[in-house]
Amino acid sequence: MNQVVLLFGGTSDEKLVSTASAQNIVQYLYNPVAWFIAPTGEVYDVSINELQHHPEPFKNLLQPKNPPLAKSLPQALPLLKNKTVFIGLHGTEGEDGKFQKLFEENHVPFTGSGSASSALCFNKLLTKEKARQARIPLANQLELDLANTPEALSLQEKKLLDFFQQKKKIVVKPVASGSSFGLHIVTNSMQLENAFKDLQRWDMLAEEFVEGRELTVGVFDFHGELRALPASEVILELGSNFDYEGKYLGRGSKEITPAELSPDEMKQCQQLALQSHRTFSCYGYSRTDMILTARGPVFLETNTLPGMTKASFFPQQLEVEKISMKTFVDEMIMLAENRYR
Repeated sequence: MNQVVLLFGGTSDEKLVSTASAQNIVQYLYNPVAWFIAPTGEVYDVSINELQHHPEPFKNLLQPKNPPLAKSLPQALPLLKNKTVFIGLHGTEGEDGKFQKLFEENHVPFTGSGSASSALCFNKLLTKEKARQARIPLANQLELDLANTPEALSLQEKKLLDFFQQKKKIVVKPVASGSSFGLHIVTNSMQLENAFKDLQRWDMLAEEFVEGRELTVGVFDFHGELRALPASEVILELGSNFDYEGKYLGRGSKEITPAELSPDEMKQCQQLALQSHRTFSCYGYSRTDMILTARGPVFLETNTLPGMTKASFFPQQLEVEKISMKTFVDEMIMLAENRYR
């Protein structure tokens, strides 16, 4: 078995979450090496003790004690010979497929989905188009992919206003982002104005707000069989969004695992997660978010590198299913080492 390199940190908005995930994952690895990617891209070899004792990872950026191993991950590639990478990254860098492509081109074993699946799932427009082809239930949407010029912004502002007036309640979010950064639930003109300001930062899409229960279901390959875990439910306080603070700082939201569903509802949600995982050619594991309506679950998105912190949904769901994190981690490493065979 190869030595495992746990890769975490990164330049994305989710670098803090990544460190919290790494603190949890590293407990279940045998004799690992921990590589931290700094916000400026340098790669650091961090001691396991340094990683485990880094305080309040959701709030504090880790400051490595050692000098960098390399100026970038591509420069560090020669050091990955006979190593297996456990990807503990989240957000743009790590989930968008670029690092996966680098590893594939250099035949480096790594955990999680490949480059094509990662890139597909990270782009919500491409994901929804693929889901539509597979007849996966979706919310009605308005695309807001635009050039950042005064004329284009004016046109998109009018389109967004028309869509809002038609639907009365909409969700506006970035085409490619994670942890609900840039997410807006719009029910009035002030919220619409705030959402429109984000159009100048990201390419956005707008969806009709789907009334129902917000659920998420993990899927992973367990002993060669694709398995759906019990659904979790997110219950928001009035006026709250499930944004970064709601997810990781426990503000304005409550998580219930397993969700209180009828056996038929649970089965429908798990089937949607399995269908999504297969449709997007995910590998190893994924987690699919959905809204459970009176007509059944409606797809929101699939995460190819879901959070693995102690409080994250995936570990919660494994615990309910009486599957240890050690078993899960071992399975993912085995799949990583078999991916090129």
